[in-house]
Amino acid sequence: MLRVNPDRVVSRRPDDLMSLPQQDIPLSVIIVTYNSAGEIDACLHALMPQVEFLNGEIIVVDNASRDGTLSVVYEKTSDFNAIQVIENKHNYGFAVANNQGLETARGDHIFILNPDTQVQVGSVEILLNALQGDDHLGAVAPQLLWPDGHIQRSCRRLPTHWDVVVHSLGLNLLRPNSRFLNGWKMGDFNHAYPREVDQPAGAALMVRGSLLRELDGFNRQFPMFFNDVDLCRRIWDAGYKILFQPEAQVVHLGGSAVLKNRTAMIVSSHISFFRYLEKNYDRLHHQIFNLLAGLLLYLGLIPRLLWHWLGLALRFRRKDAL
Repeated sequence: MLRVNPDRVVSRRPDDLMSLPQQDIPLSVIIVTYNSAGEIDACLHALMPQVEFLNGEIIVVDNASRDGTLSVVYEKTSDFNAIQVIENKHNYGFAVANNQGLETARGDHIFILNPDTQVQVGSVEILLNALQGDDHLGAVAPQLLWPDGHIQRSCRRLPTHWDVVVHSLGLNLLRPNSRFLNGWKMGDFNHAYPREVDQPAGAALMVRGSLLRELDGFNRQFPMFFNDVDLCRRIWDAGYKILFQPEAQVVHLGGSAVLKNRTAMIVSSHISFFRYLEKNYDRLHHQIFNLLAGLLLYLGLIPRLLWHWLGLALRFRRKDAL
């Protein structure tokens, strides 16, 4: 786990939280923010009563926001005193920031949560009960909803070289509900009933605390993308299961962090996908497939960037015409 030099971090924990014994905190919620002033208020407003009811704690790790995010967070500390704030002086990325939260977390279980979420009433307790009731469960995830109430297809199978091929060539669009052509994104699953899954989205993921600490948290090789994929693979490799539990629901705006720096995020996602394949398919006979997948990911990057830049150009042109 990367340990950030403490002279670059401001950590504030309420005195009454420091006095609580470890066993009295069943849950720590870790939220990483970066210019999240527009989302974090609603996130904390929905979350705080549920965490307070469970005698849990909230840890907000801010990656050097410049939009007043910390002001919003500190306003909330007057309503709920079990909030710890870690102020990074630089943007260390999602993986490192979550690991900072994990280092200071005192809960038996860890709820990784994006700031652009709103946890529906009772959902935190449902997820916590699932983990506490099954020792073989390493992680549990809620059903994610769009703001209009439609279900987000948030679960994935662990990706393979085949998935790079079908998605790079757009074959998954021919039969989006096919396990053969869209198995990675689970087009054959309607996300309406509970089941074991390979990898739910990291936007809202509750993990057994002892296991997450044993795994040393998130892999900083994946600063933004595929860190949740890598973590879930390691959970399965450690002999634990992962449950998708739609009785718990979380409204997820989706992509708010990505849209703030879309070009860099597109590039980062392709690089991280290739790193994931290199890390998990490292035998000699895999190397030719890694090279082919890397070539497809590189070639696929070009039209995605061009499409994004074209969209930006059209928006600027419309603004100039006003």
